[in-house]
Amino acid sequence: MMNRSYRRPIVRGVAATVASLSLAALAAPAAHAVATSPPLGTAANFAAVAATTITNTGPTIVTGDLGVFPGTAVVGFPPGIVNGTIHAGDAVAGTAAADVLTAYNFAAGEPCDFTLSNPDLGGATLLPGVYCFTSTSVGLTGTLTLNANGNANAAWLFKTGSTLTTASNSAVVLINGATPCNNNNITWQVGSSATIGSATSFVGNVLASASVTLNTGATSTGSLYGHTGAVTMDSDRISTCAAAGPGGKAGPALKTTPSDSVPVGGSISDSATVIGGASPTGSVVFKLYGPGDTTCTTPIATRTGVLSGDTATSGDVTAATPGTYNWVATYGGDAGNDPATSPCGSEKVLVTSQILTGRAFGLRATATLLGLPIVNVLPIPDTGHVSKTSSSTTTTPCVATLSGAVGAHALCAKVVTVASPAPARSTASASVADSSVAITLTPTVTTRAVQSTSTTTCAGSSGTTTIAYLKVGSTVVIAQPTNVAPNTKVTVGVVKLVLNEQIPFSTPDAGLTVNAVHETVNAGGVAANVIIASSESDIGNCA
Repeated sequence: MMNRSYRRPIVRGVAATVASLSLAALAAPAAHAVATSPPLGTAANFAAVAATTITNTGPTIVTGDLGVFPGTAVVGFPPGIVNGTIHAGDAVAGTAAADVLTAYNFAAGEPCDFTLSNPDLGGATLLPGVYCFTSTSVGLTGTLTLNANGNANAAWLFKTGSTLTTASNSAVVLINGATPCNNNNITWQVGSSATIGSATSFVGNVLASASVTLNTGATSTGSLYGHTGAVTMDSDRISTCAAAGPGGKAGPALKTTPSDSVPVGGSISDSATVIGGASPTGSVVFKLYGPGDTTCTTPIATRTGVLSGDTATSGDVTAATPGTYNWVATYGGDAGNDPATSPCGSEKVLVTSQILTGRAFGLRATATLLGLPIVNVLPIPDTGHVSKTSSSTTTTPCVATLSGAVGAHALCAKVVTVASPAPARSTASASVADSSVAITLTPTVTTRAVQSTSTTTCAGSSGTTTIAYLKVGSTVVIAQPTNVAPNTKVTVGVVKLVLNEQIPFSTPDAGLTVNAVHETVNAGGVAANVIIASSESDIGNCA
């Protein structure tokens, strides 16, 4: 295969006289600085060539061959996928390894056009040429932009004395006609080992004297050559330029940011930033998968966001049920960039349940005479405080008969919680078929068919009370079934009543207590407090 050779004219010496340049200075045109792409020979068909081992973890996708020589170990395929042939210790791998050494020596022998004093390429915009460094270790934190300046034959060669290390989410970006695979026109000659950080979008063939490591989620458009060591991958995407073809597309990466955990009924969203590539345009499709769909099979919502700059957003989706949701974002690519997708399981959003609580009891009564207890009926029957995050029904056995100064029949209490479908809600209810409250020195209070309910959702609370009959002494207050208005007050002699007593509260959660009948007496040495049919509902963890 012919290698593009952009040899320098006699004016090469002009560039060589520059001992050290800042990165900013290289934004200006350098008309005579050109580079020669090292001849890769048969290695051009290999996405990776290593001396000892090629090791993979996770769903890496490799486009191109894999070769190991003199070693024979290729591990992790599957789960990794190789769109090519694996050559482990065979003659084909041996020839490719020899060609890697030839290319490395060629690149190492190229004279420098520019010598950079800053060891971090992040934030730089560089024109074509051969770049050397005063520091033996070179890094990339952020974005390196390669500007072809309209030259279709533009080429870059970067030479490091020792290591090359990129930070996570870094990128090599191509502009003004630069392409990742025009005759292998971007080369990194590394004196020892190269480490490509997680979620980095990298471009160019890496000729490392020792080893090459791609951390989780990195993308490399260009081959990885470890002359004396290993090549290590972890859920990456790698494509040799031979597979991409002349002027092939760049392989950008996606950096995604799903929304934080929210309660049921809250809104969840996703955003994706296209990192690297050749001035990416287009849109990102966001698919949301519901709880239980751990393999991301059937989306429950699909949104499309157009790139603004390099970022697109999904917009909000209401989470109707609790559990772990998964976003998957897919950049569709364009004329200069391959598609990119976030892996299933990499963008989880936890949607938490509401805390549904409540309590209900049929009757409670206390009374004292001159400070001495004469009546003490604890709440009966009593569900106790109920707290759930799922749908449930809590009941306690109804009490058939209550005898004494405070008598009643068929006393019942229940709390029902509904977690889904939305809206989540807690409903408490209590009922008493009939009651008679005859406390010393006070008129007898008689009731029939008393019932209260209290319901709370994240939107608020409501309560109801129905009473079929109510009499205080000889005074009939209610003679037929009645839906009583909230907080209806009745006073008959020393007896004070609040019917459908509604008491909202906000701590520890928001809710409402409904007492169908609340009787109090405070006269003649008698102090009484009686509640008939009490219901309390509340809810926590609302959006």
